[in-house]
Amino acid sequence: MRLFRRSKKKRPPTTTPRRRVLFVSHEATRTGAPKIILNILKHFAGNCDIQCETILNSGGHLAGEFEKYSTVDCLNVSRENHEELRKQIGKTLAREKKNRPILAICNSMESRFIAKELAALDIPVIMLVHELPSSYSEEDYQGVFETARKVVFPVNAVKEAAHDKTSIPIAKSTVLSQGLLDPTFGSGITRETAYSQIRKELHLPENSFVVLGCGTLDLRKGIDHYTNIARRVIRNNHTLTPVHFVWVGEGPRWTHSTYHYVQLDLEKSPARDYVHFIGERDNVEPYFVGADAFMMSSRVDPFPCVIHEAMAASLPVITFANSGGAAEAIDDGAGFIVPYADYDQAANVIGLLANQPEIASGVREKSKQRVFDRYRFEDYGDKLIDLAESVIRMQIRTPSTIPSTISFPTTSTPAAIPIDHRRAA
Repeated sequence: MRLFRRSKKKRPPTTTPRRRVLFVSHEATRTGAPKIILNILKHFAGNCDIQCETILNSGGHLAGEFEKYSTVDCLNVSRENHEELRKQIGKTLAREKKNRPILAICNSMESRFIAKELAALDIPVIMLVHELPSSYSEEDYQGVFETARKVVFPVNAVKEAAHDKTSIPIAKSTVLSQGLLDPTFGSGITRETAYSQIRKELHLPENSFVVLGCGTLDLRKGIDHYTNIARRVIRNNHTLTPVHFVWVGEGPRWTHSTYHYVQLDLEKSPARDYVHFIGERDNVEPYFVGADAFMMSSRVDPFPCVIHEAMAASLPVITFANSGGAAEAIDDGAGFIVPYADYDQAANVIGLLANQPEIASGVREKSKQRVFDRYRFEDYGDKLIDLAESVIRMQIRTPSTIPSTISFPTTSTPAAIPIDHRRAA
């Protein structure tokens, strides 16, 4: 019997308050982590008989979306100000003194400060850890592992890296890969329309081969890697097919920012007319559907949502080995994995795709099939509901009374098998 899965049968009205579940995000920007927890909130709200409440540490463009599905408390408190953080969280919990929250789902390492305060108040916490540990200390991870009842990693690569940082009880951790945020992504516009639309908008030749990049303009996303690959491609391209690089996303552009120096390099290169940083877009779908390949140039990116969107748009994905979980998504022929920061190999793959359409066509088909077979967000959301129920049972029952039918999610994501792109080239 489920504890808070919504029943399809109509029940008589009751004055009993619905159980409160908290959804925690460090911000509400249009970036990957807030989008993930927003989609989780939507899934729980649509499938569970609960009262959804969101805690944001800071706001952003998506705050209004969170409000559609939950009560929202935006703390706007420095995470180092523990006393004020504790005070604000206490106010949230005290809103219904006789109906304390039964669970908190905290998304990303950046929410660890709020998670710690909730756990100290005896609220069970499920922690979704998307980040690779290169940006966090051993103490940060140890604190998360001690705080959470369950820790969920998106791919094996992230789990293994976290375990290398500091040990975590096996029973506490699991791997659940989040899915495509919008199951209709890629179907809202035809490739022919999108192809023509973005080339007209950006004043590109009609026969341009477009290599898409997407994300914040920073070193972590590797915009310098991206432009260095572009420089190799432009230098080596002696065909009639022009190759253009289009990056969707915004970030610091001031003097001495990463973007500033990337542009400085580009201005001294023949590639300067072939790389386009077009800023943020409310609707990125046409750029994915109208592109010809996706270059994942990140230095560190655990399991980026843009990979799923690229696959849903049937784009061949090129990514670096040892940079995160993207390689697990595109293994077995759904994309190309090149050695880390190997600009020449990445350029070779792009040249291959631009000049041999039959190879690109085969990868496109496998890429799209993979995301809809393996990475359905509905499946991810259902597994999180199962996990949430198991955590609540562990809290309200003694071990001897836990039903034997409870099944805990297991690590089932297959290991990545890199493509030998050099042989293909």
